[in-house]
Amino acid sequence: MADRLVYVNKTVSDGTATALTVTGINTDDVYLLVLKLIQTQNNNETINLRVTKSGSTITNNYHRAFKILSSAGLSAGNYAGGSAARIMENVDDANGGGQAIIHLLNFNSSSLYSSFTNETVCTVSNQSAGMAGGGVHKVSSASDGVTILGASGGTFINGASAILYRVT
Repeated sequence: MADRLVYVNKTVSDGTATALTVTGINTDDVYLLVLKLIQTQNNNETINLRVTKSGSTITNNYHRAFKILSSAGLSAGNYAGGSAARIMENVDDANGGGQAIIHLLNFNSSSLYSSFTNETVCTVSNQSAGMAGGGVHKVSSASDGVTILGASGGTFINGASAILYRVT
């Protein structure tokens, strides 16, 4: 039987949200997070991901690696010990914003690190860019969701959405 997506939860900005938090992870399945219309009122804002544990956003021990392909060239990077995991380098507030598909792995496990793989596309003021990569929250405890936020604390536009599915 083919895998299928089961809707779990979503959050949609009303134009006043500085974070999009979606919870509901409570099984050992892989989860899929879909991000749509991700942009804030800040021009070229970097977008980050943090995990939630019991509904609270966690602000330490993030590690990630990535490759960026843009109309300006190719780059790669990694970091360890961050306060969040960057998932979109820059998102312009007037040129379409960003979209993403993020697979969430081991989130319900109390003995494994919560990890993710991400594929994102976005427009910025001077280029179009896509990113592929992954990351880990290096704490062995169960996570129940994620928070998406701008690095500069920008307010998400009306309709910016984080939609969570369980892959069965």
